[in-house]
Amino acid sequence: MDFEKIYAHTIIKELPTEGHSPLLVVGSNYKLYVAKNDKGKQPPYSIINELFASFCFENWKIDSPKTKIIEISKNLVSMQEGLSIHHKPYYYDTLCFGSEYIQYALDINNLFMSDSKKTFNKLRNHQNVFHITLFDTWVENDDRKPTNYNMVLQPIENQFIIIPIDNAFIFSTMSYTDLNPEFVSVSSNDHLLVSELGHLIKKFTTIDEEFIKNERKYFYLCIENCRTNFDNFISNLRLFYTIDDSSVVSLKNFLFNDDRNNKVFEEYVYRLSQ
Repeated sequence: MDFEKIYAHTIIKELPTEGHSPLLVVGSNYKLYVAKNDKGKQPPYSIINELFASFCFENWKIDSPKTKIIEISKNLVSMQEGLSIHHKPYYYDTLCFGSEYIQYALDINNLFMSDSKKTFNKLRNHQNVFHITLFDTWVENDDRKPTNYNMVLQPIENQFIIIPIDNAFIFSTMSYTDLNPEFVSVSSNDHLLVSELGHLIKKFTTIDEEFIKNERKYFYLCIENCRTNFDNFISNLRLFYTIDDSSVVSLKNFLFNDDRNNKVFEEYVYRLSQ
Protein backbone atom coordinates (compact mmCIF):
# COMPACT_ATOMS: atom_id res chain seq x y z
CA MET A 1 0.00 0.00 0.00
CA ASP A 2 1.50 3.32 -1.10
CA PHE A 3 0.42 6.47 0.71
CA GLU A 4 -0.33 9.63 -1.22
CA LYS A 5 -0.07 13.03 0.41
CA ILE A 6 -2.37 15.83 -0.65
CA TYR A 7 -3.07 19.31 0.71
CA ALA A 8 -6.25 20.80 2.10
CA HIS A 9 -7.43 23.74 -0.01
CA THR A 10 -10.42 24.61 2.14
CA ILE A 11 -11.93 23.67 5.48
CA ILE A 12 -15.67 23.37 5.01
CA LYS A 13 -16.70 22.59 8.58
CA GLU A 14 -16.04 20.55 11.70
CA LEU A 15 -17.95 17.28 12.05
CA PRO A 16 -18.78 17.04 15.79
CA THR A 17 -18.37 13.53 17.23
CA GLU A 18 -17.66 12.07 20.66
CA GLY A 19 -14.13 11.32 19.50
CA HIS A 20 -11.93 13.27 17.11
CA SER A 21 -14.51 15.71 15.66
CA PRO A 22 -12.73 15.63 12.28
CA LEU A 23 -12.73 18.34 9.63
CA LEU A 24 -14.50 18.12 6.30
CA VAL A 25 -12.00 19.53 3.80
CA VAL A 26 -11.52 20.00 0.08
CA GLY A 27 -8.28 18.33 -0.97
CA SER A 28 -5.82 19.51 -3.58
CA ASN A 29 -7.36 16.88 -5.90
CA TYR A 30 -10.72 18.70 -5.45
CA LYS A 31 -12.35 15.81 -3.62
CA LEU A 32 -13.95 15.94 -0.18
CA TYR A 33 -12.19 14.25 2.75
CA VAL A 34 -12.83 13.71 6.42
CA ALA A 35 -9.52 14.67 8.05
CA LYS A 36 -8.38 13.66 11.55
CA ASN A 37 -5.52 14.98 13.62
CA ASP A 38 -4.07 13.25 16.69
CA LYS A 39 -3.76 16.33 18.91
CA GLY A 40 -0.03 16.58 18.38
CA LYS A 41 0.74 13.20 19.94
CA GLN A 42 3.96 11.43 19.00
CA PRO A 43 3.81 8.87 17.67
CA PRO A 44 0.32 9.63 16.35
CA TYR A 45 -1.14 6.23 17.16
CA SER A 46 -4.70 6.98 16.09
CA ILE A 47 -3.53 8.13 12.65
CA ILE A 48 -1.25 5.11 12.26
CA ASN A 49 -4.13 2.87 13.37
CA GLU A 50 -6.40 4.36 10.73
CA LEU A 51 -3.79 3.83 8.04
CA PHE A 52 -3.15 0.28 9.21
CA ALA A 53 -6.88 -0.51 9.15
CA SER A 54 -7.08 0.85 5.60
CA PHE A 55 -4.10 -1.32 4.63
CA CYS A 56 -5.85 -4.35 6.14
CA PHE A 57 -9.17 -3.66 4.46
CA GLU A 58 -7.36 -3.61 1.14
CA ASN A 59 -5.74 -6.97 1.86
CA TRP A 60 -8.95 -8.44 3.32
CA LYS A 61 -11.06 -7.24 0.33
CA ILE A 62 -13.39 -5.31 2.66
CA ASP A 63 -15.15 -2.33 1.09
CA SER A 64 -13.85 0.85 2.72
CA PRO A 65 -13.26 4.53 1.84
CA LYS A 66 -10.20 5.57 -0.13
CA THR A 67 -7.63 7.25 2.09
CA LYS A 68 -4.95 9.92 1.81
CA ILE A 69 -2.47 11.64 4.06
CA ILE A 70 -3.49 15.29 4.24
CA GLU A 71 -1.42 18.34 5.09
CA ILE A 72 -3.55 21.10 6.60
CA SER A 73 -1.77 24.39 7.19
CA LYS A 74 -1.92 25.93 10.65
CA ASN A 75 -2.90 29.25 9.05
CA LEU A 76 -5.91 27.61 7.45
CA VAL A 77 -6.97 26.24 10.83
CA SER A 78 -6.38 29.58 12.58
CA MET A 79 -8.55 31.44 10.08
CA GLN A 80 -11.46 28.99 10.39
CA GLU A 81 -14.07 30.34 12.79
CA GLY A 82 -15.96 28.25 15.30
CA LEU A 83 -13.61 25.28 15.62
CA SER A 84 -13.61 23.38 18.91
CA ILE A 85 -10.66 22.62 21.19
CA HIS A 86 -10.02 19.52 19.05
CA HIS A 87 -8.35 21.77 16.48
CA LYS A 88 -5.55 23.76 18.04
CA PRO A 89 -3.25 24.98 15.24
CA TYR A 90 -0.16 23.17 16.57
CA TYR A 91 -2.00 19.84 16.23
CA TYR A 92 -1.48 20.29 12.50
CA ASP A 93 2.30 20.18 12.71
CA THR A 94 1.65 16.46 12.13
CA LEU A 95 0.07 15.26 8.90
CA CYS A 96 -3.57 14.18 9.12
CA PHE A 97 -5.36 11.01 8.14
CA GLY A 98 -7.90 11.60 5.39
CA SER A 99 -10.82 9.39 4.45
CA GLU A 100 -12.73 10.16 1.26
CA TYR A 101 -16.14 11.61 2.10
CA ILE A 102 -19.03 9.29 1.22
CA GLN A 103 -21.91 11.21 -0.32
CA TYR A 104 -25.41 10.41 0.99
CA ALA A 105 -24.07 7.90 3.53
CA LEU A 106 -26.46 6.75 6.26
CA ASP A 107 -25.13 6.24 9.78
CA ILE A 108 -26.27 2.81 10.96
CA ASN A 109 -26.37 4.14 14.52
CA ASN A 110 -29.34 6.32 13.53
CA LEU A 111 -31.38 3.56 11.87
CA PHE A 112 -33.87 1.05 13.19
CA MET A 113 -32.67 -2.32 11.92
CA SER A 114 -35.56 -4.59 10.88
CA ASP A 115 -34.92 -8.34 10.93
CA SER A 116 -36.80 -8.94 7.67
CA LYS A 117 -35.49 -10.62 4.53
CA LYS A 118 -36.33 -7.42 2.66
CA THR A 119 -33.86 -5.51 4.80
CA PHE A 120 -31.23 -8.22 4.37
CA ASN A 121 -31.63 -8.12 0.57
CA LYS A 122 -30.98 -4.39 0.60
CA LEU A 123 -27.43 -5.04 1.79
CA ARG A 124 -25.24 -5.77 -1.19
CA ASN A 125 -22.17 -6.85 0.78
CA HIS A 126 -23.65 -8.34 3.95
CA GLN A 127 -20.63 -10.68 4.21
CA ASN A 128 -18.68 -7.55 5.15
CA VAL A 129 -20.32 -7.63 8.59
CA PHE A 130 -18.77 -11.03 9.30
CA HIS A 131 -15.38 -10.00 8.01
CA ILE A 132 -15.33 -6.66 9.80
CA THR A 133 -16.18 -8.53 13.00
CA LEU A 134 -13.33 -10.97 12.43
CA PHE A 135 -10.96 -8.09 11.69
CA ASP A 136 -12.07 -6.27 14.84
CA THR A 137 -11.31 -9.31 16.98
CA TRP A 138 -7.90 -9.72 15.34
CA VAL A 139 -6.89 -6.11 16.03
CA GLU A 140 -8.85 -5.75 19.29
CA ASN A 141 -11.04 -2.88 18.16
CA ASP A 142 -12.83 -1.75 21.31
CA ASP A 143 -14.83 1.00 19.59
CA ARG A 144 -17.09 -0.86 17.14
CA LYS A 145 -20.03 -2.34 19.03
CA PRO A 146 -23.85 -2.48 19.09
CA THR A 147 -24.07 0.98 20.65
CA ASN A 148 -21.55 2.47 18.21
CA TYR A 149 -21.40 0.64 14.88
CA ASN A 150 -18.78 2.89 13.27
CA MET A 151 -20.21 1.82 9.94
CA VAL A 152 -22.24 3.63 7.32
CA LEU A 153 -24.48 2.53 4.48
CA GLN A 154 -23.55 3.85 1.05
CA PRO A 155 -26.53 3.83 -1.36
CA ILE A 156 -25.90 2.27 -4.75
CA GLU A 157 -28.40 1.00 -7.31
CA ASN A 158 -31.32 0.56 -4.88
CA GLN A 159 -29.11 -1.27 -2.40
CA PHE A 160 -26.58 -0.32 0.27
CA ILE A 161 -22.91 -1.12 0.75
CA ILE A 162 -21.73 -1.52 4.35
CA ILE A 163 -18.64 0.62 4.94
CA PRO A 164 -16.49 0.58 8.13
CA ILE A 165 -15.29 3.97 9.40
CA ASP A 166 -13.45 5.30 12.46
CA ASN A 167 -10.75 2.73 13.17
CA ALA A 168 -8.56 4.91 15.39
CA PHE A 169 -9.13 2.82 18.52
CA ILE A 170 -7.89 -0.57 17.38
CA PHE A 171 -5.27 -2.41 19.47
CA SER A 172 -7.31 -1.64 22.61
CA THR A 173 -6.16 1.97 22.30
CA MET A 174 -2.75 0.95 23.67
CA SER A 175 0.82 1.60 22.64
CA TYR A 176 2.07 -1.26 20.49
CA THR A 177 4.75 -2.31 22.98
CA ASP A 178 1.98 -3.07 25.52
CA LEU A 179 0.19 -5.55 23.26
CA ASN A 180 0.16 -9.12 24.56
CA PRO A 181 -0.11 -11.89 21.94
CA GLU A 182 -1.10 -14.45 24.58
CA PHE A 183 -4.60 -13.03 24.93
CA VAL A 184 -7.66 -12.32 22.81
CA SER A 185 -9.70 -9.55 24.38
CA VAL A 186 -13.42 -9.61 23.53
CA SER A 187 -16.43 -8.17 25.36
CA SER A 188 -19.50 -10.37 24.89
CA ASN A 189 -22.00 -7.51 25.26
CA ASP A 190 -20.09 -5.25 22.87
CA HIS A 191 -19.60 -7.80 20.12
CA LEU A 192 -20.87 -6.75 16.69
CA LEU A 193 -22.48 -10.14 16.04
CA VAL A 194 -24.87 -9.67 18.99
CA SER A 195 -26.12 -6.37 17.55
CA GLU A 196 -29.36 -5.98 15.57
CA LEU A 197 -27.31 -5.91 12.38
CA GLY A 198 -25.32 -8.96 13.39
CA HIS A 199 -28.45 -10.95 14.17
CA LEU A 200 -29.98 -9.92 10.85
CA ILE A 201 -27.00 -11.14 8.84
CA LYS A 202 -26.76 -14.42 10.78
CA LYS A 203 -30.49 -15.05 10.43
CA PHE A 204 -30.36 -15.19 6.64
CA THR A 205 -26.94 -16.80 6.23
CA THR A 206 -26.42 -20.56 6.20
CA ILE A 207 -23.71 -21.06 8.78
CA ASP A 208 -22.64 -24.69 8.39
CA GLU A 209 -19.38 -26.63 8.21
CA GLU A 210 -18.76 -25.51 4.63
CA PHE A 211 -19.26 -21.87 5.61
CA ILE A 212 -16.83 -22.20 8.53
CA LYS A 213 -14.31 -23.96 6.31
CA ASN A 214 -14.43 -21.14 3.77
CA GLU A 215 -14.18 -18.50 6.48
CA ARG A 216 -11.10 -20.21 7.93
CA LYS A 217 -9.42 -20.19 4.51
CA TYR A 218 -10.35 -16.53 4.10
CA PHE A 219 -9.00 -15.53 7.51
CA TYR A 220 -5.62 -17.20 7.14
CA LEU A 221 -5.23 -15.93 3.59
CA CYS A 222 -5.92 -12.40 4.82
CA ILE A 223 -3.36 -12.77 7.59
CA GLU A 224 -0.78 -14.04 5.13
CA ASN A 225 -1.50 -11.14 2.76
CA CYS A 226 -0.94 -8.69 5.61
CA ARG A 227 2.21 -10.51 6.75
CA THR A 228 3.64 -10.43 3.23
CA ASN A 229 2.97 -6.71 2.78
CA PHE A 230 3.59 -5.58 6.37
CA ASP A 231 7.22 -4.45 5.97
CA ASN A 232 6.35 -2.45 2.87
CA PHE A 233 3.50 -0.81 4.78
CA ILE A 234 5.87 0.21 7.59
CA SER A 235 8.46 1.52 5.12
CA ASN A 236 5.87 3.71 3.41
CA LEU A 237 4.46 4.83 6.76
CA ARG A 238 7.90 5.99 7.87
CA LEU A 239 8.06 8.40 4.96
CA PHE A 240 5.50 10.50 6.86
CA TYR A 241 5.48 9.42 10.53
CA THR A 242 8.00 8.28 13.13
CA ILE A 243 7.54 4.85 14.69
CA ASP A 244 10.33 3.13 16.59
CA ASP A 245 11.63 -0.36 15.89
CA SER A 246 10.41 -1.81 19.19
CA SER A 247 6.84 -0.77 18.38
CA VAL A 248 7.06 -2.34 14.94
CA VAL A 249 8.41 -5.61 16.34
CA SER A 250 5.71 -5.71 19.04
CA LEU A 251 2.97 -5.04 16.52
CA LYS A 252 4.27 -7.70 14.17
CA ASN A 253 4.57 -10.28 16.95
CA PHE A 254 1.04 -9.52 18.11
CA LEU A 255 -0.61 -9.73 14.71
CA PHE A 256 1.14 -12.79 13.36
CA ASN A 257 1.25 -15.00 16.41
CA ASP A 258 -0.14 -18.36 15.27
CA ASP A 259 -1.55 -19.40 18.65
CA ARG A 260 -3.34 -16.12 19.11
CA ASN A 261 -4.76 -16.20 15.59
CA ASN A 262 -6.15 -19.68 16.21
CA LYS A 263 -7.91 -18.26 19.29
CA VAL A 264 -9.20 -15.31 17.25
CA PHE A 265 -10.83 -17.64 14.77
CA GLU A 266 -12.24 -19.89 17.50
CA GLU A 267 -13.80 -16.82 19.11
CA TYR A 268 -15.30 -15.84 15.76
CA VAL A 269 -16.84 -19.29 15.25
CA TYR A 270 -18.30 -19.17 18.74
CA ARG A 271 -19.95 -15.79 18.07
CA LEU A 272 -21.38 -17.07 14.81
CA SER A 273 -23.22 -19.76 16.76
CA GLN A 274 -24.86 -17.41 19.25
